[in-house]
Amino acid sequence: MATKPKVLLVDDDEGFLELFAPQFGTHGFEVLTVPSAIRALEVLEEKPIDLIVSDVQMPGMTGTELFGKVQDGYPDIPVIMITAFGSAEEAIRAVKQGAFHYFEKPLFDKLELFWTTLREALAKRSLLKELENLSRERSLQEKAPVAIIGHSPAIQRIHEQIEEVAELPVTVLICGETGTGKELVAQAIHQLSDRRDKPYFEINCARFAPGVLESELFGHEKGAFTGAVNLRKGFLELADQGTILLDEIGEASFPFQAKLLRVLETKTFMRVGGMAKITSDFRILAASNRDLEERAAAGRFRKDLLYRLNLYMITIPPLRDRKEDIPLLAEFYLKKLNVSYRRSISEISGGAMLALMSYEWPGNVRELVNVIERAVITCRDNIITTKHLPFTANIEEFSKISDLNLKDAERCFIALALKRTQNNRTRAADLLGINRKTLLEKMRNYGFNDANET
Repeated sequence: MATKPKVLLVDDDEGFLELFAPQFGTHGFEVLTVPSAIRALEVLEEKPIDLIVSDVQMPGMTGTELFGKVQDGYPDIPVIMITAFGSAEEAIRAVKQGAFHYFEKPLFDKLELFWTTLREALAKRSLLKELENLSRERSLQEKAPVAIIGHSPAIQRIHEQIEEVAELPVTVLICGETGTGKELVAQAIHQLSDRRDKPYFEINCARFAPGVLESELFGHEKGAFTGAVNLRKGFLELADQGTILLDEIGEASFPFQAKLLRVLETKTFMRVGGMAKITSDFRILAASNRDLEERAAAGRFRKDLLYRLNLYMITIPPLRDRKEDIPLLAEFYLKKLNVSYRRSISEISGGAMLALMSYEWPGNVRELVNVIERAVITCRDNIITTKHLPFTANIEEFSKISDLNLKDAERCFIALALKRTQNNRTRAADLLGINRKTLLEKMRNYGFNDANET
């Protein structure tokens, strides 16, 4: 049974309270009555109240004074004022200061409007609470630690580097193939820095033509070019005391690189079409899936800008070089996508997991997420198997493996290692993390035809 909203009715006229209070129950409200503003404040300390209806003229503390106290101590409780005919000035003043509404006595000729107004006040309070909760959740999500998943030595080193450089006011160059998670590293640096409560922007330099990129970053004055109908602040100005990630910096044009270099050296810039110098305390993080040193050597990237950006470098390895992280990543995104798609898939089968670990992942973590997402969409059971995976390489080798059969799994890994090394036993043993003698013993145990060959 739903709880009735609690209304506190405040009036020094006991006859009015006795006559009017019983009507609240018939309209879906629970009412508490008090004869003074002082007593109302005491009730507010003792019990949760959803709405206050208060007379204006009362001895001691007036209704408008009570409204002021409620605004200070209980700003989420709406207040409706009632006043005697011909003396509504104070009630009107309270409404201007934030009271929800006011009514003149007698109320009996306007009861329908009165009850409707009470419900509107409660609905508005509920909406404001919901918006506040959403805002708080969004804020917590924005400030929540970025999840960089993995227990491999490479990922542990990246965590160490992020902590090492986050609080330092230096430019960081983040390198790695497409899909490795460069943006996540940049977000983690921002969140662990003393700029965490300030703006954070990501700009992909490859998405903008040179002139547009300059306008986006520096801003422009009204009339600077066709279509510039208003002054516009750029991201450098908006990111004052915050952080900007310049993603795919290797794709920026030479003229833009020159201007960016001056900005990094002086922390000042001019809007496009402007003459006034603007100062902003921003931090630049840069990311690239290109080898900027190679591009600089080939004359395709400014060496002086590279030196300026490369004060501290973090290199993210491709997923194929840290396959021990795949089970953690797959399970993490499975749980996340279960929530997004309202599914209850409990696990990834052993065969499917082995297939995931055998794949080379040219698209890195981004591709893995897409594969898991597709599997969640197509899976109608509570377990993802090889049939839900979009790639076919090596799947036939894993489809016969039972989820808990370690011998089958080990035999499969040995076969894969030999296949990748073209039957080079020494290299295969290195891939498996065992010595050559142990590999040969296992091959004999598992019935490999060429196990006795040296």
